[in-house]
Amino acid sequence: MRVLLTALTVATLALLLASTTQEVLAASAPAACIPPYVGGESDVAWRQAAEARIERIRKAELRVVVVDLNGQPVRGATVGVHMKRHAFPFGTAVSASLLTSPAGEEYREAILKHFNVAVFENAFKWPYWENWGRSKGLAALAWLEEHDIPLRGHTLVWPGWQYLPAWVRFLEDDPAALHEAVLEHIREEAGALRGRVIAWDVLNEPYSNRDLMKILGDEAMVEWFKAAREADPGAQLFINDYGILSSGGLDRKHQDAYFATIRYLLEQGAPLDAIGMQGHFDSDLTPPERLLEILDRFAVFDKPIWITEFDVDIEDEELQAAYLRDFFTAVFSHPAVEGILMWGFWDGAHWKQNAPLYRRDWTLKRSGRAWLDLVFGQWWTNEAGTTDANGTFATRGFLGDYEVEVSAGGRRETVAVRLPREGATLRVVLDE
Repeated sequence: MRVLLTALTVATLALLLASTTQEVLAASAPAACIPPYVGGESDVAWRQAAEARIERIRKAELRVVVVDLNGQPVRGATVGVHMKRHAFPFGTAVSASLLTSPAGEEYREAILKHFNVAVFENAFKWPYWENWGRSKGLAALAWLEEHDIPLRGHTLVWPGWQYLPAWVRFLEDDPAALHEAVLEHIREEAGALRGRVIAWDVLNEPYSNRDLMKILGDEAMVEWFKAAREADPGAQLFINDYGILSSGGLDRKHQDAYFATIRYLLEQGAPLDAIGMQGHFDSDLTPPERLLEILDRFAVFDKPIWITEFDVDIEDEELQAAYLRDFFTAVFSHPAVEGILMWGFWDGAHWKQNAPLYRRDWTLKRSGRAWLDLVFGQWWTNEAGTTDANGTFATRGFLGDYEVEVSAGGRRETVAVRLPREGATLRVVLDE
């Protein structure tokens, strides 16, 4: 009996062990076997369509015509077309303090290496502007200007009490004084930075921050835009909000409210130039096709759309990278989108301490590799060839700045050229 029980026990344990082993193996199977979000599979129609749109709307023809001193075409000249900078804004939020810190050398080098536009995470928000933001922000802005990196201004009015200077709430029972205080701040800050920023987030997150509007009325939003235009006529004026692209793309109440706010501002004559959509994602990743549907909806306003704040706060670095790849591919393919900014790029200076590109020790994450492969690989142009009988070499390249090298018979010329949406023809004369 004891032997029988032992045999039965061993058999039972073996079955349990086999069952457990199968469960463990299933749990440890590669994530690629089960797409982590709809549309994340390796070969899907939306991605193929997006890549075709990118080819069509983000590139143009560059023709290089090579002639000699007599104006005669040079056949068989070697031509190299080397991209130097994207025209499309690929940017990031940056820390004004780190930009001006002696300890920020590696941080500054990474910005110069990777990005062509920036926004301060905090320095130009109203409470910080009145404290340390003015001094550090202006010093950091000077560094960006020195290195030809344009800056977006963020933000003039964030209309919730917790995002305003503490003294502003003391005006809660005096609407006239409150009204004037907000306008005076817009005039003062936007005026101080007049001509030095390319854009302003005039109104930030109006869906969940309505304290000022509850007292001053929605019409106050229109006045804020008009005051910003008067203070800085050259800046592109944005509204900016979260929850439009994120949350699985399912927060329709938020989307509807944002749509209605934009429509109201335009109908009331607010000089609203562009639409900002944040992109803070966690585990509830929005399918790429849903992203495109949302962008289509807001494109009816015929205003540029910028992705103003992108990050993916999940621990799975492989999934983080996959979603970054698909998010960037989808939004870069949409004709209404005219800029994409991450909300930080390094774990050492990121509000979630889980930035898209670099770990704290400056090692590159999988998401950083995915981003580099797109922006400086798949979406970067380096071409070479020889001129035909007409002295012409033609290629299609991503819009941006180029260096063109031409050589023939021991003669060589290097010329800079910008490739705009309408294309460009570059005439190169080879000296004797």
